[in-house]
Amino acid sequence: MIAAANFLQSSIPLLSISAYLPQWKKLIATKSSKDISLRAWLIWAISSAIALFYAVVQYQLTGQGEALLFSSLAIMIFVIITVYLVILYRQPRKENIEHPQHLG
Repeated sequence: MIAAANFLQSSIPLLSISAYLPQWKKLIATKSSKDISLRAWLIWAISSAIALFYAVVQYQLTGQGEALLFSSLAIMIFVIITVYLVILYRQPRKENIEHPQHLG
């Protein structure tokens, strides 16, 4: 039972990457993230960081949980890549281009 649970936990990054890759491909192809919520992805980044922290603590306390640690780290990396792409391809607001504010 433990071996099956560890296998399934370890498969999460493979399943996840199959969902992230098309999103990354679209972001890179369109060079636009205007319809993607940066706030939501930042919340997911915090959530992933908490999950990774939990996995590290569990591993340090019990010496077990490599699968949880691996999958938590992988998901955190995938989320960071997505946040990076969303920020990279964020277009400046049109009104800021048309009416730039001048400093003093």
